[in-house]
Amino acid sequence: MHSIVYDPIHDEFTVPQQFGQAIMTFRGAADGQEGPIRVIQGPKTLLTAPDRLDVDSVHNEIFVPMGDVILVYKRDAQGDVAPIRTIKGPDAMLDGAGAIAVDPIHNVLVVDGDGGRGKTLLLIFNRTDQGNVKPKATIGGPKSMLGSLGGPFAIYAPKGEILVSIRGAGVQIGQLASDQSFVGVWSINDNGDVPPKWTIGGPNGVLMMPRGVTIDPKHKTLMVSDKRLNAVLTFSFPEIF
Repeated sequence: MHSIVYDPIHDEFTVPQQFGQAIMTFRGAADGQEGPIRVIQGPKTLLTAPDRLDVDSVHNEIFVPMGDVILVYKRDAQGDVAPIRTIKGPDAMLDGAGAIAVDPIHNVLVVDGDGGRGKTLLLIFNRTDQGNVKPKATIGGPKSMLGSLGGPFAIYAPKGEILVSIRGAGVQIGQLASDQSFVGVWSINDNGDVPPKWTIGGPNGVLMMPRGVTIDPKHKTLMVSDKRLNAVLTFSFPEIF
């Protein structure tokens, strides 16, 4: 499993399961050999190999990107249920979508894609978009420094900041790590070839293969898991708050 999302409002956590083609939700206090309290699974769901997801605990929805489509379910959905919305089609530019984050305050959805051009983009949609809809904004290009994404990214919704782990320009196909890797911060209001507002990491930085990224607003810190270092690194980052 490559994703886990905690819902602090309902005290639940949700994970995708590729092999079982399912979305599973557990109690926040689950312990030991305890089963999920809800499972979304079956042919009506359209799930094939869910890898990552995000949960909007304010509007009670689950968002699942799968290559060329975004599937949206009710948070409390159970069993073999169809998505309540999908985003899919050539205008959506969703080729290769694999990571997603929801901003329930500004009602936007951010997903990665390549627009069919083989280049990493951040695609910004309205949260309630559906069908073959164009992104309201895209971030990408040489100045953006968006390379291969390291893993799931996050949104700090109160400020509309997008936090993304990037395997740096030095990473080629088949390579595991690079000291060019970094975490970049963009805004949900960015559009076009926009450089990150802040970066932590390369060139020649401590990060080698950043994967998951999250924030701790209480302590004003940024936390990054690094697969090559086999570590979780915590950085003081008061500027973002």
